[in-house]
Amino acid sequence: MSRLPASFIPARRPGHAPVTRGAADYLSAHDKLAALLPTAARLMAAQRDCIALLPTLFANCMVLQLSEEHLLVAVPNAAVATRLKQLLPKLHAGLSAKGWQFAAIKLKIQVTASPPPMTPRPTAQLSRGAVASFAALEANLESSPRNGALKDALRNLLQRRAHGT
Repeated sequence: MSRLPASFIPARRPGHAPVTRGAADYLSAHDKLAALLPTAARLMAAQRDCIALLPTLFANCMVLQLSEEHLLVAVPNAAVATRLKQLLPKLHAGLSAKGWQFAAIKLKIQVTASPPPMTPRPTAQLSRGAVASFAALEANLESSPRNGALKDALRNLLQRRAHGT
């Protein structure tokens, strides 16, 4: 199967916009699934409010259940659970101020099946002058047990630079 060029744009008839349906449209079209919409909307609103209150900590957490008794939150690991436990009073007070009614917040550790994709970090490129300075330092550095690790590190850096990695 041949791949289309990246600049390929499929032809459309004038005046015909593509028809897409969102998840809400799909759920509302089915009798049994339509009953899930209010619950899903409520959970999404609670998720948004939690993120607004604790943005960095709650970025990897998810509201699972909300009832009068408790708010159940999924956390990715024990470290996040420990940190979130310390901030539960702040989260509970903030959510109460926004009108959410529940007695307690419970945490459930749920390891995700696949972690979010890692974005490669850009590698810094050394200038020719910097490489020459490191080479001069390695050549002129006194050979002693105290300088051994530094000389090894400089040699490794210069070898990686020579091989282009």
